[in-house]
Amino acid sequence: MSSIKDRISRARDSRGTVTKPITVWLAPDMGLVEQYQRAVADLENAAEPSDVPPPGASLEEPGPNRTVLRERVDQLRDRLDEYALKLTVRALSDDEWQRLVDAHPPRRKTDNTDGDPRDAESGWNTTTFPGALLRAGTVAPELDEEDWANLLGADGHPGVLTHPQVQAAAAEVLALSRYPLDIPFS
Repeated sequence: MSSIKDRISRARDSRGTVTKPITVWLAPDMGLVEQYQRAVADLENAAEPSDVPPPGASLEEPGPNRTVLRERVDQLRDRLDEYALKLTVRALSDDEWQRLVDAHPPRRKTDNTDGDPRDAESGWNTTTFPGALLRAGTVAPELDEEDWANLLGADGHPGVLTHPQVQAAAAEVLALSRYPLDIPFS
């Protein structure tokens, strides 16, 4: 059994905080996504053998070949994986978290508006904070300014990540940073 000092040292050497791998999708062809979803559904339906044939099926015709269906799913998945970007995100320290929240305050009331209610509810600017949180929490791969501008958008140009993807990825960093770590052991 290693000492507590050894265990803490090992944790610090491995980025010093909780990390999690996530995947974001770089402008995938949604037609390909739909083909993949249909192929998976076909495979799942073929996986449930039944003594009762589906309505309209001939008793003499063989059902779908699971091997062929599995190959189709694998081929489509390989094509989809070309659009995948695997990131490793980490929890932010309390100081990092507070600096980030302070840098993206909620939009305030002006003479003509009461402010953005989503900002008031969350405590930060819901437009700018998620991208900044994702950037702050990403540890791998190493991305430069140009990469982030292309991913998140900059200077009026959209990024290749959709708003929901940025929100979902940032939510992973949020969960690591602000929620208890729960590891069930049974």
